[in-house]
Parts: sequence; C-alpha cells; structure tokens
Amino acid sequence: MAPTLSMNDGVLMVSLLYLSIDMQYAWDEFAACQWPVHRWLLVSYFFIVAFRLTHIFGSSAMSAGTGDFLLNLRTKDALPRLLMSLTWLLIMPLFSVWTALGTFWLVESKRLDDRCLPLGMPLAFIVTWQALSYAWVVIHATLGGIAWVLEKRLRRTEDSLRAVADEDTVSRWGEVGSLNGYTDLTNNSLGGLRPEQIKELPEIVAGMADLGEDAECPICLNEIHPSDACRRLGSCGHTFHRSCIDLWLLRRADCPMCKCSVLSKTESEAIALTPINSTTEIEHWHV
Repeated sequence: MAPTLSMNDGVLMVSLLYLSIDMQYAWDEFAACQWPVHRWLLVSYFFIVAFRLTHIFGSSAMSAGTGDFLLNLRTKDALPRLLMSLTWLLIMPLFSVWTALGTFWLVESKRLDDRCLPLGMPLAFIVTWQALSYAWVVIHATLGGIAWVLEKRLRRTEDSLRAVADEDTVSRWGEVGSLNGYTDLTNNSLGGLRPEQIKELPEIVAGMADLGEDAECPICLNEIHPSDACRRLGSCGHTFHRSCIDLWLLRRADCPMCKCSVLSKTESEAIALTPINSTTEIEHWHV
C-alpha cells in the first residue's frame, strides 16, 4: 500500500515550513540568548516531521489485520519493524531528551539575560510549543506502555495455550501457541479455566467408552476414532476430542453444546475470585 498524507498532515508540514521561514525574521530576538533556543526549535520541528513520516510509512506498509503500527511489537513486515524500532529506540528517546534540554536552555537564557526573547509573541509561541512537545512525549509514552502490556498478555496467552497443547492439538489446529500480534488476542480471550485445572478433568479413550455410532466431535466436526483421546464433561456428559475441548475451556468454563458449567458451584465461585488472563481488544490510538 502506498503511503498517504492526510489533510491534517499536509497542514502540519506547511505550518512547520512557514514557522521555520518566519523564524529567520525574528532571529534578532535570539541574539542575546546564552543558549541556542532557536536551533532547539528548528530541530524539534524536524523531530515532529520524523515522527509523522515514520508513522505514515510504517502504517501504510503494515499487512491487513495486523493492528496499529506502534502497538504491534511482533510485526513480521520488514519496513514497519524497522520504522517501529527507530521510533521506540531512537526518535522517541532523543525527542524526550531534546524537549527537556530545550526547557533548560530557555529558562537559563531568560535568567541570565532579560534581553533574550523579551515578552511577546516569540516567547509565548516557544512556551506553547514546549507544552505541546511534552504532550507529544506523554502520548507516545502511553502508547509504549500499551504496547508493552499487550506484549505481556500475548506471552501469557501463549504460555497457557502451549500448556494444554500436544501433538494432537497441532495436527488439528496448528501451532496455537504462536500468536502473530495483539490482534490475535481478540480470538484468544482466556476467561475460562487455567491449564492446571483443565488437566485435572477426567480423560477417556474413545474406544473404551460408549459414544454411539458415527460419533463426532461437536467442535471440529470430525469423527471420533477409537484411539482418540477425549474428555467427557461430568456436568452434562457431552464428549469432545481432548485437544478441542481443552482450547475451548481456556476461553470459557462451560460446555459449548449446552452451556452447562464445567465446574461445581463452589469451584466456579473460586474461579471468579481468581485473576485470570482475560483479554479484550484495546482501541487503536492514532497519533
């Protein structure tokens, strides 16, 4: 997908270009400043442009359904991965330090010489711009925090999926323990049983139980063969392939057929009081 500039981006670029040119006419306002506040201002413009361009190109190169450019720390696309790394590891830290340095330069310059940026439009603009720069830092720091939380949830979800997966699970459902990004959490919300609770449920071999003729698993809709490992839920008696029902029970603690709770009332109340790795999709931040 080709990168696209929105109207807001166009207004931003034109405004920064105008401010850069206009600064040349106010150059004398900075002559008495001990520190190069004007150079700080120009470089901060460059940082904002760099932020926007990396986000535009990174978002445009993301594959469909992989989520927001700055939130998916697992993107496999080369260009977004490179630009995301540049944003979090280089541009963001440098801009944060540069913003703090600009505040120090401005305060010290005004303290040492009142002729530096006398009260008026240039000083008011610089103070406003610094406030906006700090807001930009806070917003991106929040995005970074969200990305970190999503990554932790991904890892916890993968650990739970791997804990119940075996060769039969892989043959039926693939590598369920490897998720591509935070958007996969939408279909892997773990609000059911913990892996250790699932493993405590009784297991049967299909050939040793009376499943009737043409028995099939209600989840994968495949025939249950005599050698298949299964689980028959004690609360309702429905039988499933173990690899199928185990993945279901990670998400919900009830039977997919009749919605009958798998656990007793006492056990269900204990589950409700225990923190479980439940995940909901976080709305995308577009900055």
